[in-house]
Amino acid sequence: MTSKARPDTTIALGTALTIFSAVSFGLYPAATRAIYADGGNASFVILAATFARAISLSLFCVVTGKKFLSTREDIRLGATGGLFQALSSLGIISALVYLPGPVMIIILFSHTLMLLVYMALKKEITADVPTVITTLSALLGLSFVLNLWSIDLTYSLIGISLALVGAIATASRVYVYGKQTTTKNPAVVGAENFLMAALFVCPIVFFSLPALPSTMEGYFYTVAACLSLIAGTFAMFYGISMIGAFRFSLFLKLEPVFTTIFSILIVNEVLQWQQYAGIALVIGSLVTYQTYDKIKKSKCLAS
Repeated sequence: MTSKARPDTTIALGTALTIFSAVSFGLYPAATRAIYADGGNASFVILAATFARAISLSLFCVVTGKKFLSTREDIRLGATGGLFQALSSLGIISALVYLPGPVMIIILFSHTLMLLVYMALKKEITADVPTVITTLSALLGLSFVLNLWSIDLTYSLIGISLALVGAIATASRVYVYGKQTTTKNPAVVGAENFLMAALFVCPIVFFSLPALPSTMEGYFYTVAACLSLIAGTFAMFYGISMIGAFRFSLFLKLEPVFTTIFSILIVNEVLQWQQYAGIALVIGSLVTYQTYDKIKKSKCLAS
């Protein structure tokens, strides 16, 4: 079912859940930076984050009586999404070794364009001019939010390749989640995919042993990061089930905006004027897309 066939109330609720997901995910990077400052490392963060989501989704399904991984098909589908989830996480973390954070994030969030092209080719959505323009303007706005144009850019073919792996894997997992949630409960899809993702990320210990935080403050931020991801992940699966993969991917561009805001609150960063302009451009692009989509839907119903 495409977004055109979804009731307005469903789209509104799904959009609200997506924005909540972006807020929750936006807290994660700032908390992660605090974990690193306290002695934790990327291996510890990836394992803690992945297992926290896998366990919470599985427990929710057990408590509510929802079966998961009960058939070979469930395992196959979970393994597909779980593999993309693991590749996304590993690609992002690995790319940061070779690229500045803003460069990696911009490449990562090109996953919305990838989804737009792929789903348009499959005739699942329409890649009309307003949709393309709002998608590109939101990505441009992110470049200003991340202060991309004022940093000394370091171009590394390895880093760009790893970031593209993360972007492709992100587009793939969001698309897979969108397909799976059309026929299965969102929490069940989440449990199946993240349990498999937890298995796929375990080999990271052979490359980098987890380093634990050295003080209680580090553990506090670890708990905060995991709780933010758990909340955001639940909202993600239910949001995707209501508004579809592309719209979710587009509105998730608010995540770096909230990350920037949380960085101000947690690590006392000071924004420049172009970053505020970028925030306005991202929000304006999303509001424009939402308004255009609503008008287009009204015209289709009237004709």
